[in-house]
Amino acid sequence: MALKVKWEGGMKFVGENERGNKVTMEPGPRYGGSGENPTPMDLVAMALGGCTSIDVILIMQKMRATLTRFEIEIETKRRQEPPEYYDEINLTYILSGSGVTQENANRAVQLSNEKYCSVGAMLREKAKITYAVRVE
Repeated sequence: MALKVKWEGGMKFVGENERGNKVTMEPGPRYGGSGENPTPMDLVAMALGGCTSIDVILIMQKMRATLTRFEIEIETKRRQEPPEYYDEINLTYILSGSGVTQENANRAVQLSNEKYCSVGAMLREKAKITYAVRVE
């Protein structure tokens, strides 16, 4: 996979994949960013959320559940000294729909976190990842 990041001036950068999909990012305001775009670390946490979301949706579909709501709230804690990577990440999964039970939601989330999510597998090398599941 070929990706690139291009400097757009100031502290704004645009990442692009080989299909031409783009994302704008910048550092937080303390490092000269405007605060208008996600930071690279925001994108890392969002990538974790996206990765596990895909897993859970696919697993719930295999369980023949029909989701009407799916959301993950992500809370992070970073180290205070450089490199300021995430050392704690907490995911709260919120699901509802026909055939969605606490039991099958817990199982889908567990499978994603323990077996399928490649982003989570990488992040676990440095961060403690915890999760909770709420069925509404």
